[in-house]
Amino acid sequence: MNYQAKHTQMKNAIDKAFSILEQIVVSAPEACLPLTLAQKLNLNRATCSRLIKQLCDMDYLLKVSRNQGYVPGPKLLALNSIAGFERQLLAAAQPVIDRCAEALGCSVLLARLYNRRRYVLYHRNCSADMDIHLSRPYYNDLFCTATGLLLTAHLPEEERLACWQEQMNLGTEFLPEYQAKSKLSRNLDAIKERGYFDCNRDSQWIYAYPVFKGESFHAALGASILSKSHNAAYHRRIGRTLKQAAEEISANFAHQYIIE
Repeated sequence: MNYQAKHTQMKNAIDKAFSILEQIVVSAPEACLPLTLAQKLNLNRATCSRLIKQLCDMDYLLKVSRNQGYVPGPKLLALNSIAGFERQLLAAAQPVIDRCAEALGCSVLLARLYNRRRYVLYHRNCSADMDIHLSRPYYNDLFCTATGLLLTAHLPEEERLACWQEQMNLGTEFLPEYQAKSKLSRNLDAIKERGYFDCNRDSQWIYAYPVFKGESFHAALGASILSKSHNAAYHRRIGRTLKQAAEEISANFAHQYIIE
């Protein structure tokens, strides 16, 4: 077997192992059976079982029982705690988001863009009317969410178009104003110039405000509320509160990076 063939074989094995890990994490706290995983991920059953065993041997997965299947293992939790991904941003953002969600009685989150995917770093829902579970590792919804659009608006032109094309190829949802490639740059520039995004989408009002690290755009603070609970006064209050929250997070986050 030549180098290229070995490299391809290894990449395929890594892709399959991570797809198993992601599916089990997304399904938690419910356990996953090997047969179910193989069917969902379109994997050979023997290959799936072999990779699960290897992941268990490495403590990435734990076997609950033969009848119930597998759940995330201790090494996943330990690695997450050690890595402390975006630790300083979250330290600045979490208390502000908690306070903001409680004050507005709505859903508030913090999102970042990585590899053309939207990752929700933190979420707090204080709405009694919305049952929201953000259980996916990432979301391909850049052109139908407030935070996705704000994140994309701050990208360079070439990367904006690449995101648009990738989302089109995936067949993901688009808000009507962002479906046409010819109007994309103009509409995204308008979001960036305005400094925030809000709109009434389906049954919800959605909002996003920018969080900065120093002078550079870094993340998007978003919120959503059911349209039936929305009115002009509440709209103004949400915008004012989110703007202040985003500015507070930016100030606290930037302060942590000051070098004397």
